[in-house]
Amino acid sequence: MTNEPARPLRAVFYFRDFRLLLAAQLFIGFTQPMMFITQSWYISQSAPENFSAMFLGIAAAFRGLVFLSYIVIAGALVDRFPRRSVMRANQGVTIVLIILVSTVLYLFESAEPTLFRLFAAILLFGSFGIVLAQDQPNKVALIRNSVNVQYSAIAISLFFAVMSFGALASGPVTGWLIEHHSYTLAYLLSGFGPAVGLVVALSIKTGRTAADTQSTGLSLSENIFQGIRVLKEHEILRLILALNWVSIALGSGVMGQLIAIWVDEMLGFSAFDWGIMIVSWNVGATLSTLALASKGHKFPRGLTLILAVAILGLSIFFYSWSRTLIFVFSFNLVCGASLMAINALSSSIVQSVVDNRVLGRINSFIFMSQGFMQIGALFLGFFATMLGLQVVFSAVGLIILLTACFALIRRPLIRTFI
Repeated sequence: MTNEPARPLRAVFYFRDFRLLLAAQLFIGFTQPMMFITQSWYISQSAPENFSAMFLGIAAAFRGLVFLSYIVIAGALVDRFPRRSVMRANQGVTIVLIILVSTVLYLFESAEPTLFRLFAAILLFGSFGIVLAQDQPNKVALIRNSVNVQYSAIAISLFFAVMSFGALASGPVTGWLIEHHSYTLAYLLSGFGPAVGLVVALSIKTGRTAADTQSTGLSLSENIFQGIRVLKEHEILRLILALNWVSIALGSGVMGQLIAIWVDEMLGFSAFDWGIMIVSWNVGATLSTLALASKGHKFPRGLTLILAVAILGLSIFFYSWSRTLIFVFSFNLVCGASLMAINALSSSIVQSVVDNRVLGRINSFIFMSQGFMQIGALFLGFFATMLGLQVVFSAVGLIILLTACFALIRRPLIRTFI
C-alpha cells in the first residue's frame, strides 16, 4: 500500500465536482462555527452566575445525544441512497432549522433570561446535532467519489484545509455581530453556508447513484451491522477509531465545548476577543492540513497520526498553564493544527482501507467521536465546577498524551501504516 500521489497536488483540481464541493465547504466552514459560537456564548451569558460551565456541559451533552442517536443511521443512509440527494436534503433541512432557531432567539432576546428560556434554547440547539451528523459522513464520502482513488488522500486533506480556512473569519465576525447587533442576526447569517451547499448539491454529478446498490434490499439495521462487521475485519480501523475517539472527544471537549467559559473566566475575554483567538486555531488547522496535502505522502500516515495526537495532548496541557497572550494564542494554534490533522489523517486512512460501498457507515463510526465529545463535555463541565477548569484542562492534555504513547509503544500496526 502506498500513499504516493501519481501526479502533483494541482491534479485534484482538474475534477469539476471536487472544485464545487470545496467551494461549498469554504462557505460552510465559515458559517457552521457561527452556529456553535452563538450557541455557546448565548448559554454562557444566560446561565446563572457560577453555573456557566455546567449549563454549557448540559447543552453539549444534549446536542451529543441527538448526534449519536442519528449518526449511525446517517452513515447507513449515505451508502443506501445517492449521496448527492442526501446532501440536497441535509442542506435544505439545515436552512429550515436555522430560520426556526433564529426566530426563537429573536423572541428570547427581548426578554429577561430565565431557566425556562435557557432550557428551551438548549433543546432547539440540539438541532445542530442532526445537521452535523448527516453532513460530515456524506461530505467526506462525496469528496472521495469526486476524484480518482489515487488522489483521495490529497483530496481529503484539502477538504479539511478549506473548511479550516473558511472558519478563519467566522470567530471575529460572529463575536462582532453578537456584541454590536444580536444573537439572532449572527445565527441567521449562518444559513448562508447551507444555501451555497444546496446550490452546489443541485449542480454536481457525483453521487447520482447509491454506493451500495444492494443495501435497499436489506433493513436499515442490517446495513448498520454490515458496517460493524467491516470494523471487526480490520484491526487498523479499530485502532484509528480508538485514537480518534479519545483525542477528539476529550480534546474538543475542553478546547471546543468548555472554551467559552475558559476565555470568559480565566482570560477575561469578550465575545469578540474569543473570536480573534479562534483565528489562531484555524490558522493552525489550515496550515497542518495544507502540509498534509502537499507533503503528507512522504511520511507514514499511522506514525504521523500518533504524533498529531501526542502534540494535541501537550499543547492542551501547556495551554492550560498559559495566561500571557503570546502563549495562549500559540498553543491554541498548535491545538487547532494537531486536531484537524487527526481528522484528516483518520479519514485518509479509512478511505484507503474501506470499500466505497460501506464508506458512509465507517465514516459515521469515526465521527461518533464528536458526539462523545459533546456528551463528555457534561462530565467535564461537572468536574470543572467541582475541581476547577485548570485541573480539568491539564488532566485532559495528559490523558491524550498517554494514549498516544501507548499506541506508539504497544500497537505496531498503526505506527507502521503507510
